[in-house]
Amino acid sequence: MAENLNDPAAASLMETAAPPAGILVSGHFTQPFGYQTYRSQGTRDWLITFTLSGEGEYRLKDSRFRCIEGDMVILPPGTPHDYRTPEGCVWEFVWAHFVPLPHWSAWLTLPQEPGACTRMHLESGARQERVRAAFARLLRDSLELDFYKRQLSLNAMEEILLVLAEMQSRRTGSTLDPRVEEIWSYLSQHRKEPHSLERLAARVALSPSRLSHLFKEQVGESIMEALLRLRLSHAARLLEHTSLQITEIAEEVGFHSPFYFTKQFTARYGSSPSHYRKERQRTLENENEGALPESSGEKPMV
Repeated sequence: MAENLNDPAAASLMETAAPPAGILVSGHFTQPFGYQTYRSQGTRDWLITFTLSGEGEYRLKDSRFRCIEGDMVILPPGTPHDYRTPEGCVWEFVWAHFVPLPHWSAWLTLPQEPGACTRMHLESGARQERVRAAFARLLRDSLELDFYKRQLSLNAMEEILLVLAEMQSRRTGSTLDPRVEEIWSYLSQHRKEPHSLERLAARVALSPSRLSHLFKEQVGESIMEALLRLRLSHAARLLEHTSLQITEIAEEVGFHSPFYFTKQFTARYGSSPSHYRKERQRTLENENEGALPESSGEKPMV
């Protein structure tokens, strides 16, 4: 067995197939000694595992560690990995392969261990129970092909990442100002509505100039830039997963002019909404054609 991915013995390990990138895939495994996943080139998406009980072992490029109940491990795309159930152990864990939505990027800026992985431990209690419940919903909803179930599974994945980001922010003391959090939450829930800096500032009892400065200082972009990003990321999801017309999507995400929507979408994503939709559909079709058919009773490889 290889001690890490630089060990010459690693060449003899069998590569584990990865699910098609771009599709949220998840599972719940209880694996005895002998279970192993090895990918010398990593995957094209992100991989997250959360240990429910027992022990698992990771052997990465520059590190080797075991994970116990409450341990979360996140591997970015392209990270070579080798993880397994240690001898004498049974490892129960949940996992998910995912491609982050645009507005998740800030939440994935988490501390990394050598070997480009993120490790965080959730003590037993409310936070761990919340993550367990979110994974349960993710597992249930990601099995459905229905558009709304898919959105619910993405919401569960988003909740997991938010819990981790919130936990890290409390450790480092870098929590957002409550007034900035209020505005961010309000914009996220009211993307379609028209907004003005004056009305938003009045909502949190600040002057427009003070709110503008505080928001950009803590979030890294202006309020209107953040709103535009939220609207366009939602539009991208609608283009990918619905058959709504471009004009309908523009209106749904808060643009009164389809021309202006197309201009802003093209500037952000590098292609027009119609071209983006065609490319995403083509990519998903190719990935589905390349996926192996499921065998009855056989678990997917995580």
